[in-house]
Amino acid sequence: MNYLHTIFECLNNQGLDYCIQNGYQKMPEFYPTDIDIFYQNATEEDLDEVINMITKKTGLKIIQKIAMGYYHFVYWLTPELPEPGFQLELDFQSELSKKSMPHYFIPTKLLERKIKYKNFYIPYPTDEIIYTILRRTVKHNFTEIHLATITKAFQTSPAIESELRNELPTHIVEIITQIIKTQSIKTFEDNYQNLYSYVLQISKKNNTIIKRISQWYYNFSRMLPLRFFKPCGMDIALLAPDGGGKSTILNALKEYGITSFAGVERKYIRPGLFRNIGQYKPNAQPEMTDNPNPHGRKPDGSLKSWIRFLIYLIDFTLGYFIKVVPLKWQRKLIVFDRYYYDYYVDMYRYHYSLPKWTPYFFSFLIPAPTVTFILCAPADVIYNRKKELTLDETKRQCLAFEGVAKKTKNAILINVDRPITEIVNEIIQHIVTIRIDLTKKKIKR
Repeated sequence: MNYLHTIFECLNNQGLDYCIQNGYQKMPEFYPTDIDIFYQNATEEDLDEVINMITKKTGLKIIQKIAMGYYHFVYWLTPELPEPGFQLELDFQSELSKKSMPHYFIPTKLLERKIKYKNFYIPYPTDEIIYTILRRTVKHNFTEIHLATITKAFQTSPAIESELRNELPTHIVEIITQIIKTQSIKTFEDNYQNLYSYVLQISKKNNTIIKRISQWYYNFSRMLPLRFFKPCGMDIALLAPDGGGKSTILNALKEYGITSFAGVERKYIRPGLFRNIGQYKPNAQPEMTDNPNPHGRKPDGSLKSWIRFLIYLIDFTLGYFIKVVPLKWQRKLIVFDRYYYDYYVDMYRYHYSLPKWTPYFFSFLIPAPTVTFILCAPADVIYNRKKELTLDETKRQCLAFEGVAKKTKNAILINVDRPITEIVNEIIQHIVTIRIDLTKKKIKR
């Protein structure tokens, strides 16, 4: 299905005042991973309504919605059955803004003069040159692609230079024409400070008191709820006896690339507020991220066990908010390789000589991951993969983990006695389904 053709039809049918910013030459037959769209005279509810119509027409699902800046909303769409590396990101911007240069480009004229191209709208050549120069100045990133863009726009009509002079100061027009005539990126760099000063001047002019109040209101009413109270990141936990395939699955998740997330972060057991206590000793060996001999050391005494347990309890509780939640704000997928729930099954592994009720008693303090995947298979299958424990102990842990799955909130049993691609596809399907359900709460109906 040609998703973009349908998307542009929906934008047009809804009467949205929009314009594709760049990279439109091969659209709608082909599309980039993200599509930048200027819009005006539309509310967040209007955008949500357009996106809902797009999902109905295309069969795509909204996996993420995030407020990126001042009335700047981004939607990530995915097929119902996710495809590796698939990404379709619709990026709606009411203006261009940066912390150091707020409101440096407001596209009112650009949208008023937009022109029809195939079945969607693109900037008028003069506006495309202005927009490109301003944006590349702020980003300080002007390449051959951008040079080709402004050159092509400049050559569309002999009147373009005259139109630029009506819109921009003479010295800026001269810099632009010199860049085009010399066909040199170096010319851009040589004149960068002059361009930067001009953009800064525009920003100061646009950053009025009314704009500042509007920015504050927007940050309080939308940025905080969408980015911080309902973060786009997600945390999951993988639990299994040794040989369950946690590391293999984690690596496969990284390679798969769920592109609505900005990367995968691994956490071993705890959030990582503290290192293992042994690491604070002088001349300590580098900390291992796995335990190759889980039952090779006798548990500590009761007092030492309680001290260590309570310190790590702080890591699980306070550490979650310090080390994990900020990653969720950054749109990360955080994967715990083991988690607190491991204590329910195997206290010996962690060298605790504590009563069995201990981890259950404190469990109310532990933040629950969005979803916990408990990997299961016949005990002999898991034992043959990794013979670090006895077969009897492996059997006991398999049954114990299945019991944890029944008692733990948002836990899902995953059969790992099959090809890794099937396992990862099932896990991905669960992650995407949960992410879609969470995003529905952000959509204004």
